[in-house]
This record gives sequence, C-alpha cells and structure tokens, in this order.
Amino acid sequence: MLNDLSMLFNDAEEIVSNISVFNTELPTEWLTEAFNLTGHATIRRRKIAPEDVIRLVIGMSLMRSEPIQEVAARLAFKSAQIDNGLLARSSWSNARQRLGAAPVEWLFQRSAAFWDDQEYKDELWNGLRVYSIDGTSLRTEDTPECRAYFGSAHSKGERVSAFPAFRLTCLMNARTQIILNAGLCEFKKGEITIASQLVDNLPNTSVVLMDKLYHSAELLHHIEMLGSDRFWVTPLRTDIKWQRVQGEVESDDMLVERTLNSHTRKRSSTLPKDWQFRLIKYQIDGFEPKLLATSLPREQYSKEDIIALYHERWSIELGYRDIKKTMLKNTMTLRSKKPELVIQELYGMLIAYNLIRHEAALAGKQVKVRGAQISFKTTMRVVIYDYYSMATTNSIHTLPKRLKDLTDTVKDFILPKPDRPNYPRAVKMKKKEFPVKRSQPLKAP
Repeated sequence: MLNDLSMLFNDAEEIVSNISVFNTELPTEWLTEAFNLTGHATIRRRKIAPEDVIRLVIGMSLMRSEPIQEVAARLAFKSAQIDNGLLARSSWSNARQRLGAAPVEWLFQRSAAFWDDQEYKDELWNGLRVYSIDGTSLRTEDTPECRAYFGSAHSKGERVSAFPAFRLTCLMNARTQIILNAGLCEFKKGEITIASQLVDNLPNTSVVLMDKLYHSAELLHHIEMLGSDRFWVTPLRTDIKWQRVQGEVESDDMLVERTLNSHTRKRSSTLPKDWQFRLIKYQIDGFEPKLLATSLPREQYSKEDIIALYHERWSIELGYRDIKKTMLKNTMTLRSKKPELVIQELYGMLIAYNLIRHEAALAGKQVKVRGAQISFKTTMRVVIYDYYSMATTNSIHTLPKRLKDLTDTVKDFILPKPDRPNYPRAVKMKKKEFPVKRSQPLKAP
C-alpha cells in the first residue's frame, strides 16, 4: 500500500491490472488462498466477486458513517452491475452471507503474521519482541440471533444488558501496535481460555506483558514451555501466596516460589508442584507499592528495565481506544445483525486496523520513530482519502507518486510523548434513571 509502486511494477499497463483498494498490501494470492483453505474455492462466479466482498468488509470499518452501498461505490469495484447501479440493496448482504466469516478470519491471521514479521524502528527490547495481551468488550445489534449466540453482559437476576455483548481478546505487538492474533467468546466466559490459544502464536525470543487478571500458573507456564526464550511480565494478584526460595534474602528483586495444589496441576500435567519466578517490588510517587512477577532472568535483565518495560502494556489499551473511538466512531454497536456476519465484520475491522498501523509503522521507519508515535486518526483519514483518489483516477502514471506522497504525508503527524498521569484510575458510578430491560424467552420462529 505504501511502497513506491515503481519498485513493484515496471509499466503503467501492469499497474492498471493490479491496482485496487488495499490490493498492494492484500495480494490477490492471499485472497485466493483464503477461499481455498476455507472451502470457498468452488463458489460460482456471481455479480459480486468474493474478493470484492472481502474488500467491502474491510472498507465498512474505514468508512463507518457510510451505508454499505456507498462504501461499495467508493471502493470502485470493477463490476458493470455496480458501476451502473443495477444491484439490489440486498445483494451486498446476500454476498456477505455467502462468503461467511472463515475467509476473512484466515486473511486477518495471514496478513497479521506477515506485517508483524516486518522490521520497524525500535521494535526490539534487549533483543526481545514485546507483545501484550488484554481483552475488551463490544456490543451487537439487539436481535434474537445475536442475543442467543453472544449472550448479555453481567447482570443480576432476570435483568439483561440493553445489547448483546461479547469479549474480544488480542495479542498485540506493544511497539508497533499491530494485532498479531485475536479471539472472541460470549461475554460471560473468561478471557483466560482465549488467551491460552493466542499465546500459541507467540514468536520465540519475545516477552508478553499482561495485567494481573492473567496471572494464571497454567497460562504463564504454558508460555514458558511452548517455545524457546519466551518470557512474561504481570503484576502479582493479592490472593496468591508465595515464599522466598531458600537462600534468597528479602529485597526488591528476589526469586520466589509458589506451591501449586493438585487441582491446579490436574489441568496441566506439565505444571511442577513448586513453581519459581522472579518478584520485583517498586513504587511510583502517588501510587501504592506494586509487585511485578516475571520469568525474565536477573542475570540478563535489570529490575529498572523491566519496570519501564511493563508500562508499555498500556499500548494495547490505546489500540482498543483507536478501534472504538476512531474506527467505530463511538457507536453503540457493530453494524451486522447475525452472529456470522458480526464475526466477519470484526475480523474485517481488525484487518483495516492493522493496515493503518502498518502504514504508520512504515512512515515512522523513514523518520526514525515508532509507528505508534504517529497519529492513528490522521493516518486513517489520509489512507481513506488517498486511496479513494487512486481508485478513481484516470491518470495511472501518477500512482507511484501518489503512494510516495501518502507515506510522506503520514510521517508529518508525529504525536508528542504523553506524560504519565499523576492520578489513580477510578470508576464513576452513575445513577440509573431508566428502567432496566429484563430477559424474555425466545419465541420459536
């Protein structure tokens, strides 16, 4: 998307045959492979090609305020029916249902692995890649299908949340903010199960940052044992009992031991009875003392470096903010009304998010700053504007220059380094002024 097309194509004729929205960074080979691996290879050719439906799903997240028909028009698909406005309004919805969620999910995983494997500015910390795992929640339209599939947020008695909700858990590169993998589950299920599946994709020679919710012996030991040089850092939960390893002197950086009960060890046969890890004590002015647990060895990684590293975990929260505030524009729910299409829309949104983050990372590489320091909102606006112009232009010979200008424009929007807030986080409770919706049994159709 961002590289100079003159390096990719030798003449304007080849550009004409290859240029389309997202096509440079989402090659046609990926789309074809997605259809093959997910059982869509035999889909007969219709008025709307499957690859155009995938691009539509991605574009829906970049143009959240526009109706689907307008998104399709702006993406300038090469279809006579689309160009002439002959398609019925239901055609796009039917095309999305035929496509399903599996090809979009596979394409997200394929593109995420490829973009995360690129070299960016200051990506490594002491030779390790830095990742973060955390979860968030999203809401769907209040339809019987979504209510039955995803469930509701936590409530008391018969009360249910106003909208169906589900949990999204992501494995994100903390330096580039590119999402490497993601999984979802119904709201009332925990995030640990999804997280244990995500860490299977964690590369070797890396460290993963998590909040105290993820201090699970089974999960953390799984991270250590599944690959080589895979480390973790997480705050210690107050309910976890530990003792110093014999010979250790009480200090702000010591090796401790946790005795695991038989019930915990039954869930994972590789868990030892006595599990050791490193414990670091520190305090920031104005805050309570904290305990950081980690598997990073003392011989190689200093206490001060680990403390500074852990606070990069906040980057995943900023990533969720970019998705909800900038891409979804603070809307209450996702667009789709059926569970399969909700999942399809979600993975299309994650592809669109990674496209923007990849764009910012490449621009940051040119000006020698991290991509996360470049404004996500500005990058998104520039990408949408320039690609709409490129998709509709008749001056094919100007495309290489346009793509170069795109990267040059993005790198001009470098954010200042944010100051650390000097106040503790708090939840403000609001008085409910309206009656709460109560659950009703689903009626048979």
